[in-house]
Amino acid sequence: MAERTGGAPPIRAGDVLRLREADYRFGAGNLRLRVTAAPAESPEPGWMTVTGMEILWNGKPGTERQVDIPVEVLQDPRIRSVR
Repeated sequence: MAERTGGAPPIRAGDVLRLREADYRFGAGNLRLRVTAAPAESPEPGWMTVTGMEILWNGKPGTERQVDIPVEVLQDPRIRSVR
């Protein structure tokens, strides 16, 4: 069973995460992601899986994505903005 990551902040549907390439697993460039579901624990301890809709450079919605993000990154309030 995965280790509990208890320190993860409340991330809600509608929050926008602004992630640098180094902030998420298998990152390929910066990513803006509008969260569509509550984060789920990843099978790997210390990581959370976040589902959301990519926001393109022009502000339009892109594809739905699931990204693994370290809990310590999710705890940084600078990556989050509400709508």
